[in-house]
Amino acid sequence: MGETAMPLEGRHIGAELRMISNMIYRICNRSPKSDEETAISGGNGWILGYLAANEHRDVFQRDIEKQFRVRRATVSKMICLMEQKGLVERQAVPKDARLKKLVITEKGRRLNAIKIAEFQRIEKNIKKNIPPDKLETFFEVCDMIKNNILTMKEETDE
Repeated sequence: MGETAMPLEGRHIGAELRMISNMIYRICNRSPKSDEETAISGGNGWILGYLAANEHRDVFQRDIEKQFRVRRATVSKMICLMEQKGLVERQAVPKDARLKKLVITEKGRRLNAIKIAEFQRIEKNIKKNIPPDKLETFFEVCDMIKNNILTMKEETDE
């Protein structure tokens, strides 16, 4: 069922990344428990994970935007939906009432634990049969691609 490799000149990094991203997205959002209580999207799962890992400090919407390189409107929409589901709360910050920090709820923590187990299983399967040196090369190339993209962005912003 594996795909036959195309010649290098017929492949494009953007297309490959998009295909892989779509495949992972579909797997992450295909939950064995599809009831309303445990169903959360992959994006919400990443945000819950970030909030859980950073409970020791104040986290704001802009931190989520920066961490995941997502636009303000997208994050705002996601946070609103997560609030409606009872996964996160916005709480006023004593030093500045205009600022609202994001706090994971108990329900959010519970669902985060479920998502972590799912992500670990998926990650393990994705890495299966790939030698560690190839994975290291893959991540090095990913970093190079990200740096190239950031350089392109900086050049177009000037």
